[in-house]
Amino acid sequence: MAKATALRDPTGCGDAYRAGLLYGLLNELDWEVTGRIASLLGAIKIEHNGTQNHIFNLDQFQSRYRENFGSSF
Repeated sequence: MAKATALRDPTGCGDAYRAGLLYGLLNELDWEVTGRIASLLGAIKIEHNGTQNHIFNLDQFQSRYRENFGSSF
């Protein structure tokens, strides 16, 4: 499970998690990596107020993935 740095607003966390699942499925990633991506997206979302008030790029996401899970995808 990914670690959130703050717990601000859970609104939209399920949608963020679902987006991670879809990303993994569309990119034919294995279930473990797909679940980790989904978990991290949910963690990033809960750190921000509102449903779409967070911005990151792929490099930032991959760096945070490595921090949380010790590997890359």
